[in-house]
Amino acid sequence: MSVTFEPGETILLRHWQRDHIALVVPLRVIEDDGDSVLLWVPAGSRGWHFRMPDGRTMPQTPLPEWSVSRKSPAPHTIDEGLLCRHWRDRDYSIRWVFTAGGRFTRWYANLEAPSVAWRGSGLAGVDTSDWDLDVVIHADRAWEWKDEEEFAERLSMPESYWVDDEDRVRQAGKDVIALAEAGAFPFDGTWCDFRPDPGWPAPPAELPEGWDRPRSSR
Repeated sequence: MSVTFEPGETILLRHWQRDHIALVVPLRVIEDDGDSVLLWVPAGSRGWHFRMPDGRTMPQTPLPEWSVSRKSPAPHTIDEGLLCRHWRDRDYSIRWVFTAGGRFTRWYANLEAPSVAWRGSGLAGVDTSDWDLDVVIHADRAWEWKDEEEFAERLSMPESYWVDDEDRVRQAGKDVIALAEAGAFPFDGTWCDFRPDPGWPAPPAELPEGWDRPRSSR
């Protein structure tokens, strides 16, 4: 039975690196059309990246060590408002990025595994695996690749890296670029005037019990 979400509920976005969680962010559901879910997190909200026991971040840690080590969540502040659409059958998600004052500035295509929705024990969320290489699309639809050097370096360590299909990742980026150049959805201006309901409560400032439940798969 497929999992869908109700508008207004808060769910957890979790990024996985094989069997390790790398990111957790609580977001509010705006809509779920069955093929994708649209989520919102306001500027100033809290998310959690993960760090080594000694406090090192991923960029500060050799990938072979990072990939096998147990890590702990470390809170960080999300500086910009993010409206995020996650598809259940596409190799990317799209973020509409807003200033703290609500002005749309750009899109961000996060290349990643198709999202897997889950629900249980009073929690709900979507799981994916971040593929590191991304595409930034500016308000005028000019675009640029992001993190190419990092992506290439990690691909040279396949025994430690959770991405194993470079062609698939790059094709996902090319698909996004083609949509941007055509001015097609989601780059046609839809949702660029989004305004959250001022009555919505702030996202949780602490991780809920059960945030580290096993990864969901199709």
